[in-house]
Amino acid sequence: MQKKIAIVKCRDYKKSTVRDAINRIFDLLGWESSEQGILLKPNMLSARSPDEAVTTHPVILEVLSEILPEKIYIGDSPPGSHKGIEQYWQKCGYSDVASKTKATLVKLEGKSTLFNLNISGRIVSFPVSDLVFTYPVFNLPKFKTHNITVLSLCMKNLYGLISGYSKGLLHTKFPEPEFFNRFIVELYNLLKNRIIFNLIDAVEIMDKNGPSSGRKRHYGYLIAGRDAVCVDIFCAGLAGLLLEDVVFLKIYSAEYGVPDFEVVGDKPEVIHNFCPPLSSAIFKIQNKPVLSNVLRFSANRLNIIPVIEHNHCKKCMECFKVCPVKAISEDLKINRKKCINCLCCFEVCPHRAIKIKRSLLAKFILP
Repeated sequence: MQKKIAIVKCRDYKKSTVRDAINRIFDLLGWESSEQGILLKPNMLSARSPDEAVTTHPVILEVLSEILPEKIYIGDSPPGSHKGIEQYWQKCGYSDVASKTKATLVKLEGKSTLFNLNISGRIVSFPVSDLVFTYPVFNLPKFKTHNITVLSLCMKNLYGLISGYSKGLLHTKFPEPEFFNRFIVELYNLLKNRIIFNLIDAVEIMDKNGPSSGRKRHYGYLIAGRDAVCVDIFCAGLAGLLLEDVVFLKIYSAEYGVPDFEVVGDKPEVIHNFCPPLSSAIFKIQNKPVLSNVLRFSANRLNIIPVIEHNHCKKCMECFKVCPVKAISEDLKINRKKCINCLCCFEVCPHRAIKIKRSLLAKFILP
């Protein structure tokens, strides 16, 4: 049976609008009730207001918690969650969802199972919350860009099922974008049988330098499907990107092929003037197969670096706490020799005080 992707207009976050859109998605794709509860997995990257388009909007979770017959659990494990996830729940609007509905907020930093994956010859160990293997996962990404994966969609959203502090440490295992994207592919292969549904919040999206400090844009759709790869490929096309432009999709398609799927629902609109992150141009140069050794040496020095803008900094110390290699000092200076450009600091800064800039070589080569 051919896989289906549903795209449905949802012009705003009014509860009635979201409810109508989600009901239509279930009409188009069907819904098979689970005898177990369901774990709703939003994108809860940072303790930010829903209006900033950084996290999955709480109205979507509220509607799902009301219309699905199963017991609902809501959980994600953002990078700094081990230091107190309650602030994330409050700021992202999920505490209100739990108070209004039958949903229960759960911590993914508790009991977990340790897994080992071989990523291009490197053995990577990481814990995944046991709740993932207790309840089927309803995946709820936000349509955003990402400076390491180019896009943050269904497959990337599964990274949040790994314990928060462990995610930062994993960056030290594969600071190169190629290895990180390979890990995303293998993590998806490990967990894909636990994912029962994917629904992307694309009412308000983010382009440029996401996933937390990009440009907020209105798109006005919800996009869904049972197969995360199909949904991600479809979304990349909406953004005007090819498979080879999105590193993890390029890796997946090369190794496993490109799945066929049918699009149902409303006529999709191309996202005009969608602007990928700065990193996307760098990846294209680095991945050129014809580069000589000299050119490859230069290409590997093309990168983007985080810069703290102290005039905007509120000294909340979130960047200091999350850095996996302790490259940020207590006086909030970045040690360039230690920094691995994982951009965790950039992602978690709640005040947009950390910007992404091109390395010296990248300034000369890239527009």
